[in-house]
Amino acid sequence: MTACSARREQFLGWDACVLENEFVRLVAVPDIGGRIMAFDLGAYPFFFVDPTLAGKLYTPEENQGDGSLAAWKNYGGDKTWPAPQGWDTDDQWHGPPDPILDTGRYTVDGLYADGESAHLAMTSPPDPRTGIQITRAFTIRSDSSRVTLDLSFRNHSTRPVRWGIWDVAQLRAERRNDDGTVTFEPECVVTTPVNSTSVFPRGFNVMFGADDNPQWQVDPVAGLFTAPYLWQIGKVGLDSPAGWVAFSNSAAGYAFAELFEVQPGAHYPDGGASVEVWTVGAGEVGNLNYEGSGIYLMETEVLSPLRTIEPQTSIDFRITWGACRTAGAIRACGDAGAAVLPLSVAQESHGRVRVQYRGGVFDAGMLSLVWSTAAGEPLADMPLGHVDPLTLVTLDRILPRPESAHILQLNVGQRTLARLELTE
Repeated sequence: MTACSARREQFLGWDACVLENEFVRLVAVPDIGGRIMAFDLGAYPFFFVDPTLAGKLYTPEENQGDGSLAAWKNYGGDKTWPAPQGWDTDDQWHGPPDPILDTGRYTVDGLYADGESAHLAMTSPPDPRTGIQITRAFTIRSDSSRVTLDLSFRNHSTRPVRWGIWDVAQLRAERRNDDGTVTFEPECVVTTPVNSTSVFPRGFNVMFGADDNPQWQVDPVAGLFTAPYLWQIGKVGLDSPAGWVAFSNSAAGYAFAELFEVQPGAHYPDGGASVEVWTVGAGEVGNLNYEGSGIYLMETEVLSPLRTIEPQTSIDFRITWGACRTAGAIRACGDAGAAVLPLSVAQESHGRVRVQYRGGVFDAGMLSLVWSTAAGEPLADMPLGHVDPLTLVTLDRILPRPESAHILQLNVGQRTLARLELTE
């Protein structure tokens, strides 16, 4: 077990806070809205950083500019905002730009490691218009790529306010050509399950950009929304019930997943969206035009339900990140990892079955296949070897099916990577 560390250091010219273990590095810059500006698995950096803004700080007046999206200092990374966004009423967040919550100087409330874990907490200045103050807390643990985000909105005003917690991650989606130029990477894909009883006719709602954007696709058999990066500008919202959204770069062989709780029946922002996906690309939305910008990114956005916050009280929302190796778009995601080819069992002859799985894991540990009865009583436990977040897991074996086996699980240590109920 490798110890976790927490420290302060310089990052691209900013004062930064760093959490690190043997698999991942997380870098936060409190002075630009408490952003996480780097999340790396091994040598692979997931997050976009605008190189023209690296190391720069601005006054609140400069950050606000003329109030238009074109004036926004889009540093990149991951940040937390209030939802819903809009400019029509006081019940909407009029940003970005926003010189307090989006680009204000956050305080560092905690930065420490105890060997097996490392922790960082940052808090925004209080915002008079929305009435809230944001706290972002991050925890990593040894032997894992997992990051726990504990997000909190505190109402510091004297009036009730109603907001959802909205977390936005900007993922690098670029490819470097042989001549050194950079372009978009079409093997970058965002996936999340669609709702079979969605309030949106196509399972998603086009919020910005062309209604016929070819990036927005649904696989009705798999029940999966798939967005390959074709460098088209646009945004969609989904009332996805599954509690996960994933980004994969198959060309590089890495994946980033976000896991969170969805509350059935709760009122979500933007007509019911628990997940939103934004892409930078060709086309215009409002006063945004990225032609010639050299910016290539996809956003995974996770939203909590809207909740009323009484004065001097708080609401909370937890998101878990996981990073792993991959060999394609993520089609299933769970507590222990993400699958390109979900666990499957096919009948062979003489009481034998073919067991297949391909994907990545979020933790280091022993991979094992466990056969159980319908009541969950274990029948056989087959160790398959040690795996970790830098391991691509490929399983393709023909095995005897134990008599009375009705459940097959693929585990990493004590966590379930995949579970399948077997048919006769």
